[in-house]
Amino acid sequence: MHGGWDSAEEAASHMAPGCEMVYHPDSRHSAVYDRLYSEYRHLYDYFGRGENDVMKRLSALKRDAEREHEGA
Repeated sequence: MHGGWDSAEEAASHMAPGCEMVYHPDSRHSAVYDRLYSEYRHLYDYFGRGENDVMKRLSALKRDAEREHEGA
């Protein structure tokens, strides 16, 4: 026994009770979802990897704008 429970499963059951609600996708929207997900995948690769640091630059711009606004 470690930390009060005999297993990780038992500990998890006390920390996060099971889900009582089940969500089902709306098939009427699946084509739009598929298109959006495809775009998300491209954007994730573009913004989140490699040489492209656009997200870091945008975050820096936001911080600078917030500082300017606070000082105004």
